[in-house]
Amino acid sequence: MQKDDKPDRPDGSDKQGFLATLLQGLIRDTIGLLITFLIGTGAGAIICLYLGAPLIYSLLGGILVLAVYVAWDRL
Repeated sequence: MQKDDKPDRPDGSDKQGFLATLLQGLIRDTIGLLITFLIGTGAGAIICLYLGAPLIYSLLGGILVLAVYVAWDRL
C-alpha cells in the first residue's frame, strides 16, 4: 500500500540521497555556528557598551564563543 504523504521509491528504500544528506548537514551546522557567533557578538556588544569600549571589539567575543563552541563540540 502506498503512503499518501510521499510516493514509494522504485527500490523500496526510504533513505535520502547523498546530496540531500550533505546539504542538510551543511545547513544545520551553519545555522548552529551562526547562532553561536551572534550570541557571543551580542554579549560582547553589551560589555563594550557598558565599559565604553569601541564596538569592534565585540567581534572578538563572537570569535571567542565560536572557538569554545567548536572545541567543546569536537570533544
